[in-house]
Amino acid sequence: MKTFYRFTIHFAIVLFALQNSYAQGNTFEGNALVTFLGKNSGSADLKDLKANYKCEMANELHYLSRGGIELILKNNSLNEIHLYGGSAVYGKFLGVLPNKLKFGMVSGDVKRLLGKPVVSYNSGYCEYEFQNYILSCWFDGGALSQVGIAVKSAL
Repeated sequence: MKTFYRFTIHFAIVLFALQNSYAQGNTFEGNALVTFLGKNSGSADLKDLKANYKCEMANELHYLSRGGIELILKNNSLNEIHLYGGSAVYGKFLGVLPNKLKFGMVSGDVKRLLGKPVVSYNSGYCEYEFQNYILSCWFDGGALSQVGIAVKSAL
């Protein structure tokens, strides 16, 4: 009987840990991507990000992946991250987008979700300013097709 209780307690702890990690999300997608902005090119965090998405160096300031992600460095640190909903060059980003965005949303849906942008064009392109970063939304055929996050001073 003691074995059963130990197993039950162990199972409950494992289940709690799994639920907790799921609730926090992947450290390489969603709003967690913002934490990589400003990381030095030699940092372990940036190396992990590049490895996670199998990024290849286009040049020392530009990394790309068929996983729908592009990394742009400036002054030896990560300055911009671009996520693509489907690109011949970059592929399709299948992870969670920052700020609850979803590829395919129309401009009005994005504005209802995030509020009034600081920059907005008739094409649907818009930018939002957050505490530590700028979020950019590009639209193709009226649907969200690309999301960018950048250090505020980058734009």
